[in-house]
Amino acid sequence: MPVNEISHGSLSNVDGKKFREMLYTALAWLKEQQSFIDSLNVFPVPDGDTGTNMYLTFLEAIKEVKKIETNNVSEITSAMAKGALMGARGNSGVILSQLLRGFSQANEANSSLTATHLVKALRKASDVAYQGVLKPVEGTILTVSRKAAEGAELALENNLDINGIMENTVAAARDALNKTPEQLPILKEAGVVDAGGQGYLIILEGLLKGLNSEYVPQGDLEVVKPSKKEQQIAEDIKYAYCTQALINLQKDTTKSIEEIRNDLQHYGDSLMVVGSDRTVKIHIHTNHPGIILEYGLKLGSLIDINIDNMKIQSAEKVRQTEEQQRQEFMPAKKKGIIAVGKGDGIKEIFKDLGIDVVIDGGQSMNPSTNDFLEAINNLNSSEIIILPNNKNIISAAEQAASLSDKDVVVIPTKTIPQAVSSMMVFNDEADLDELKEAMEMETENVTTLEITRAVKSSKVNGHNISTGDVIGLENGQIEAVGKEYQDVIVELLKKVCSGDEFITIFYGEEINEDEAGDLVDTLEEEFNFEDIELYRGGQPLYPYIISVE
Repeated sequence: MPVNEISHGSLSNVDGKKFREMLYTALAWLKEQQSFIDSLNVFPVPDGDTGTNMYLTFLEAIKEVKKIETNNVSEITSAMAKGALMGARGNSGVILSQLLRGFSQANEANSSLTATHLVKALRKASDVAYQGVLKPVEGTILTVSRKAAEGAELALENNLDINGIMENTVAAARDALNKTPEQLPILKEAGVVDAGGQGYLIILEGLLKGLNSEYVPQGDLEVVKPSKKEQQIAEDIKYAYCTQALINLQKDTTKSIEEIRNDLQHYGDSLMVVGSDRTVKIHIHTNHPGIILEYGLKLGSLIDINIDNMKIQSAEKVRQTEEQQRQEFMPAKKKGIIAVGKGDGIKEIFKDLGIDVVIDGGQSMNPSTNDFLEAINNLNSSEIIILPNNKNIISAAEQAASLSDKDVVVIPTKTIPQAVSSMMVFNDEADLDELKEAMEMETENVTTLEITRAVKSSKVNGHNISTGDVIGLENGQIEAVGKEYQDVIVELLKKVCSGDEFITIFYGEEINEDEAGDLVDTLEEEFNFEDIELYRGGQPLYPYIISVE
């Protein structure tokens, strides 16, 4: 593609402070475009979360950057890569973490970012991302990253400055993104560009905006919400601040220790006032530390001032204690099992099957690499099996497995029925690799049907779908569209069943028991199945998940 006509030589170097501004702006721009990226999901099902996954992954990267004070580009990019690695969510998040890892590797020895450094980093980012995918597919974020790097290299060859390089990088990425529908027929049919590629383009746009100070970022970073127990502890603390200070009394101060104690007793509890005639130490739990210090200043000079927020300290202590208890009381097993699931019924079924840890998540809620690592570390087992139960979660699980010192295998389950089926052959005493193979084979014996509603109008697999239509998926592919749940389910079952199968139905949170029972009655009239089992799954978004064996 042609290189933009931009004067060169005006910006040859970006220091760490400016690079931080670029990163923060990219995060803010990605947050603003998050919903748009989500809307590009090809399937009109309620789990088009590419934008969400990329934003949450990049958010963790920037949180890590904000933890360090240095403006050394090498250390900033290293922190960025670490945060993205641990916070990666979904396939798009994992690929983004690899892009950032490559960018960091290219800057290992760079205290600032020159034009050459920038171009090499964009190339390395693309190379590492390609290497991290077993079967790279063109027309995706990988293609956009490669074309972006090529645009940067061409700009450098033409002696453009950093601004010119970034503008041509963005232009090349946009051009590549617009061509993705020609590379992937499914995108062309749906009339969209690749969502992951769009996300990467937006990050590049954000970096350019930050470089030119065109866009004011920021809002506060998201914070981890405390547990209910932590919140209760905080609410039970009447006085938040443990306030301590030494007062060197002025020569003309006549107040005795007893008088000082009497003056302060109304401002809190746990009051202690001790010392000699000329030096007094105050300790008090109060909600107004400023008043205490102002009082002390009237008596003399203050030294050794210390103010601690006890609500934060208590919550942290609870968190540490709960973590310790989890590790101490988790029963020892040779093999621990982790699964991902959503819905109280699904979680209860998993527990009954012998699954040790159920990570809350699934459609539109993809756990991060770090979520899996924490679960792995909390299990008192040397061998771990992970059941992701969603195609978009498998890569984060595999990334966590590669980071753990334990023997961890991932059974690439894409659905709840596959996980249930795989557990039928679980054997705690079996060789881990042999067990992995057996569990994977077992997933092939089940067909998964999922019923949901379209969140947007689209054309997929020859189906013209309108917002609100009932969609029936067979092993992830849309095979039936209609207006009523029962009609779509019957249509799907007629396509996949011969009549003597075992059917298991998990009904979701929006379906009551009577409605689920009516469905069973309908299926018994329409088919001659060997058996139909009905369970309350309580899962969101998908009113019915059906296993056919």
